Amino acid sequence: MNKFYSSRAFQFFAIVIISSLCVLLDILTKINFSKIELPKNRPEYNAQGVDGRVYNKSGKLVYKLTSNNAWEFPDDVRVFMQELELSVYEDKSDQVKYSVKSDDGWVNYNNLLGFLGKNVVITIFGLGMGKNITIYGDQINLDMNKHYFDSDKPIKAIQEQNTLSSTGFSYDSERQLLTLNSKVKVVYFYNR
Repeated sequence: MNKFYSSRAFQFFAIVIISSLCVLLDILTKINFSKIELPKNRPEYNAQGVDGRVYNKSGKLVYKLTSNNAWEFPDDVRVFMQELELSVYEDKSDQVKYSVKSDDGWVNYNNLLGFLGKNVVITIFGLGMGKNITIYGDQINLDMNKHYFDSDKPIKAIQEQNTLSSTGFSYDSERQLLTLNSKVKVVYFYNR
């Protein structure tokens, strides 16, 4: 019987075939991740049951933010939330300065500006002779740097039995100043 192959030729062809397969598999499995872009109309992430807290350098709680659902879109600096609650604490004490609830809204995490959508409830603690005031409205702008709220939409505010309504308002937490823009109506109860 004749010998049709040599061991050296077999080794050479085996190495050539295996090398070719490796090069081919390397080319087929190479994925360039830097060119993959996420769809702009779909969230990059979605988080359920968010509970975030921010502390100052001395370890005191400054902000507490909770939300049932939060998401962010690709290349967007806003975090969108549903059923959000925000509490802001005093610097010198552990007392809540004001709290915010809203059905929906967003916060820009770069500049801390935000927007509160529907069924917004802002409770300001200790305003006006130590009494709390609660503001109800929709479409309210929020500036967390200045602790400032404003809107040009109708609002209603309640302090004890007293009620006021207005079209548009602003509230400066640093100065504890509530400004009503127009169509102001006050219902005041006087107890002797």
